Amino acid sequence: MELMMREEGKFRILQLTDLHVGSMPFHEHDDLTFNHIKDMTEKANPDLIVITGDLIWSEGVLGPEKSFAELIKVLNELKKPIAITYGNHDSEEGISRSELRKMEEKIDLLVEKKHLHIAKDRASYCVEIKNQHDEVANVLYFIDSGSIDPLGIGTYEFVHPDQVTWFNEVSKQYRNREQDFKKDLLFLHIPLPEYKEAFMEGQVSGQRNESISSPMVNTGLFTSLLLNGHVAGIFCGHDHDNDFVADYHDIRLCYGRISGFQCYGELTRGARVIELSNQQVFETYLIETTKYQDYK
Repeated sequence: MELMMREEGKFRILQLTDLHVGSMPFHEHDDLTFNHIKDMTEKANPDLIVITGDLIWSEGVLGPEKSFAELIKVLNELKKPIAITYGNHDSEEGISRSELRKMEEKIDLLVEKKHLHIAKDRASYCVEIKNQHDEVANVLYFIDSGSIDPLGIGTYEFVHPDQVTWFNEVSKQYRNREQDFKKDLLFLHIPLPEYKEAFMEGQVSGQRNESISSPMVNTGLFTSLLLNGHVAGIFCGHDHDNDFVADYHDIRLCYGRISGFQCYGELTRGARVIELSNQQVFETYLIETTKYQDYK
């Protein structure tokens, strides 16, 4: 399944993040999450839905594959292309990343994963968006940022050096496209260490209501993005009470907006919309629910 720009040269992405669907039988908050996914999709009318991790709870959950299967049913009702990368809670207990990826095959409109690469059971892949001339206009990079730091230096895992090597090698294949501005995007769950620097030093809009939970180990992905010169934005989730966008060395570092109800977070549940265009650098904004304000 190819993803194509609309006739007017535009393409809209809906970023959902941190759904945190729980165990069955579902809590009423899980039902709110399912309804919220549908509401955000209707409101945004996207060409692609991206989910940046923590789709489900797995630790302490009996049969997390059952919860994921029910979420897939909801995603299939949307009748929109779906792209997924995982977070630190998706495979803590009872299910592995590879088992989750196998279950993804039940998603009716799962994106085609170009240049798929598995390192430490973490998937990296590309999604291509083509223009009306059947040329690759935008490349979306997806990198599974892992779970818990195996070195014990920090709390959360870092992008593996093998994943950085993958980006450097694969991005070379897209380097010769003619373009007047940066068009490519990167999606992952855990914010890169540069998010901390970007918030302190960059031009910032949005909220930072909790500490930025980046890994302590920096394996150099952001430097590779700078040297590549085609990546305009990075999108993550993970920190439920952050939703800021920070311009940093001509790359926008963006949080999504928490989309799940069965987890902590004071922000109104919503989603991030990303609008790509043949004419200008991407635009992005948040949409929020106008329902369920008393869910707590």
